[in-house]
Amino acid sequence: MSEVQLDVRAVPPPQRHDLILKRFEELKPGDELVIINDHEPLHLLYFMQHERDDFDASSYTAQMVQPGKWVARFRKKDVTSELSVRRDVEKAEVVITSFDRLREYDDISFKPVPVFEGKGYRVLLVFLRANQFIPIHSPKNDLVLLVSRGRGEVVAGESRVKVFPSSIVIVPSGIRRGVKAETDMEVLHLVSPPPTERDHEEVIRKLAEGRFE
Repeated sequence: MSEVQLDVRAVPPPQRHDLILKRFEELKPGDELVIINDHEPLHLLYFMQHERDDFDASSYTAQMVQPGKWVARFRKKDVTSELSVRRDVEKAEVVITSFDRLREYDDISFKPVPVFEGKGYRVLLVFLRANQFIPIHSPKNDLVLLVSRGRGEVVAGESRVKVFPSSIVIVPSGIRRGVKAETDMEVLHLVSPPPTERDHEEVIRKLAEGRFE
């Protein structure tokens, strides 16, 4: 394992994101990108968690070594086997799986696990520890949500409802939605059309700020 240091404190903020992603792309599996910044890069952390399959979120660390200087570590993991499985799924006419097979929690935030992407829709399993949440946001896609395990609260438009195993919530495009877990929760999400990076912007920003609403 090797590490690459990148000090972005002198880089204009609008340019930091692309520069960091470029350096991360150049890493080999097992390598770490050590980012030196003037604040903890939480926005980047949540972006990497939800947009990069090759980011090892479990190894992330960040420490303020002195005022105005944070050191954060982003490790790249090998996803060769995961990509092979995903290609097989994409080629398959039928997908048969389970929450037990795909279960993956993350102690930092909720964990979305892709299951299948068809023409115009995407299926995810979402795992939330107690008190974790998907921030309230208003993306441009329809949502069908099915609770498999656990209890929590779902915001759908102006409604706030308690949900439990077998609860189904359907939210049309453009209407705000969010999920907050009271216990560990496992939820099936079907979204149509598949969300874009822009659809995730509000989620990532609120996660970085620690805000549900």
